[in-house]
Amino acid sequence: MSLEEIDNLKSDYMVCECYEVSFGDIVEAIENGYDTVDSLMHQTHAGYGCERCNSKINDSSSDKEIHLDEILKYIKS
Repeated sequence: MSLEEIDNLKSDYMVCECYEVSFGDIVEAIENGYDTVDSLMHQTHAGYGCERCNSKINDSSSDKEIHLDEILKYIKS
C-alpha cells in the first residue's frame, strides 16, 4: 500500500479482523508511545490471532492490504 493510500485510510478500517483492531486504534496506540510491532501487539492485541496483519512476511497469501510494520513506518516518517 502506498503512502497516499495509507493517508486516505479511514480510522475505522479494520487492520486486524481477528481482534477487531482498527487503523484508528493502531494510530492512537502509536501516538501514545507504543512504537514497535511488539508493543502494538501487546497494547491492541492486533496480530495475536492469525498473525497476517503483523507484516507482509507473515501474510504470504497477501490477504491484508496493510500491516502493522507499514503503519509504524508511515506514522514515524
